[in-house]
Amino acid sequence: MADGVPPLLEARGVGMRFGGVRAVEDVNFTLAEGELRCLIGPNGAGKSTFFRCLTKQYQPTSGRVLLRGVDVTRAATHDIARLGVGIKTQVPNVFDGLTVRENLRLAATSRLKGRRVEGACDEAIDRMSLGAMRDKRLDRLSHGQRQWVELAMVVTSRPSLILLDEPTAGMTHAEVEHTAALIRELNRDAALIVVEHDMQFIRSIAKRVTVFHHGRIFAEESAEAVLRDPRVGEIYLGKRNLLV
Repeated sequence: MADGVPPLLEARGVGMRFGGVRAVEDVNFTLAEGELRCLIGPNGAGKSTFFRCLTKQYQPTSGRVLLRGVDVTRAATHDIARLGVGIKTQVPNVFDGLTVRENLRLAATSRLKGRRVEGACDEAIDRMSLGAMRDKRLDRLSHGQRQWVELAMVVTSRPSLILLDEPTAGMTHAEVEHTAALIRELNRDAALIVVEHDMQFIRSIAKRVTVFHHGRIFAEESAEAVLRDPRVGEIYLGKRNLLV
């Protein structure tokens, strides 16, 4: 906490158990206003479980989650959204029979009213470069394009914190590059936490990376330092440099 100002998001001793299994144990984590952080780790490391504790898909079995110093550990997902948090999970949340703009309008009306809805839709279409497909139905779009629409739906609420779970899963190389540009654009006025596996994508967007292993934070450094750390390479792939 610098100069008495609390971090945007803070986890204090967060743990998550499933029966006798400790998926996450005693995690302390802070995110500053405007920061972009990637969470990485091999399968079963605990990163996705921790992410779901932050998004309130899971209720932590121990510890606390604070948003700008306010304890939101017991808050519901919709309460988190009202506090300015936008969430995109791996589960699709779009309507195939509606157009891009109609999907955005539905998302915007959950938070806004009247002419502010149309303004938010126009802004999201512009920021996410969706102008050419604004009147197309979702079932006519590629997988990557659908992911961008979901990102735009999050943007309509103008959140100050955006949580993204594997946003590039299943995308082509070109789509991944475009998604990286979109995320950098979003980071101009919002903090982001991104769970991701694609190391080159992480390198292109993140300044700081948090590595999970066995339910705990194993390392937390700059993206370049983490990806060159031989310990992290061994954890992931049994090789000493993830950038090779």
